[in-house]
Amino acid sequence: MADTLTSTSSRAVLWGKLGWHAAAQAWHAFAGATSDPETIEVLRRGKKSATYRLVGVGPAGESIIAQRTHVAKAEIERAMYDSILPLLPVTAPRYYGTRPDGDGCAWLFLEDVGDQRVPPADPVHAELAAQWVGLMHTAATTVAAARRLPDGGPSRYLDHLRVDLHTIRANRANPALTPEDAALLDALVSDLDRLDRQWSAVARVCAGAPITLVHGDLQRKNVYVRAGPRGMALFVIDWETAGWGVPAADLAWIDLPTYTVVVQTVWPQFRPADAQRLAVVGRVFRELVAIRWVCPQLAYEAASFLTRPISWLRVMQQRLADALRDLGELT
Repeated sequence: MADTLTSTSSRAVLWGKLGWHAAAQAWHAFAGATSDPETIEVLRRGKKSATYRLVGVGPAGESIIAQRTHVAKAEIERAMYDSILPLLPVTAPRYYGTRPDGDGCAWLFLEDVGDQRVPPADPVHAELAAQWVGLMHTAATTVAAARRLPDGGPSRYLDHLRVDLHTIRANRANPALTPEDAALLDALVSDLDRLDRQWSAVARVCAGAPITLVHGDLQRKNVYVRAGPRGMALFVIDWETAGWGVPAADLAWIDLPTYTVVVQTVWPQFRPADAQRLAVVGRVFRELVAIRWVCPQLAYEAASFLTRPISWLRVMQQRLADALRDLGELT
């Protein structure tokens, strides 16, 4: 067995004889490797997915990222790493392959791109991300495999909106909610109802926008940078929400002037105002997805279990209200 250490970043690290670990066993079966990892770092672990760093098991002794996820999500990620990203003029983690696992899941094995995420409020990294995203968006329009991805346009997010409304209403009478909690949910339902009635405004902004590959969850937690021989290189991970649609969801925090300059080389009619409008819609899209992720937790019967989801929803409600205000000023 292995002992567990806790690093300064509170990341669990397993060491010792690690051949028993599911990630190590999956890598052994996939790669035909015989040596066990020096250590295993637990990068993320949930009920349905997990990500580990297997230290020292790569072909040249490098670390390997082993990610276990539902097979449907793994198939989208496999398509991205295997058939789409290699055809684009952007940096991407090396893809070693995929191995089916039991219980409807699969393992993906990827290059370890390090731990340095894009920092918030950093203009240099915002510009670097804008260049990367602009190149991805424009180049992907000619990649046939990208067109076979799920719909990433407004209809995807309208579905999120209506699921949000249904889930919140279904849990509104939870007796564990405080009056303040209930008031928050009422305000959120009001915002979502108004957005549902005025969805045509979202559709108008998206009408005529380029259709291309979208990541769909381009948060800073999914964007890494690493120093290389040509300077800082950017790597985007977690492609399970990738789709084919308008690029709005990917524009929320990147540097829009830089993005506009990059895409105008291929989309000469794309104007700075187009980027601004799509970025506002992208903020709306992102909050709808985030709310859908949190809303099922409103069913908890203990007030102590509701504290975190309510705190998250409070932030999301404010962000959504701000985005809707900005959307109203544009349309």
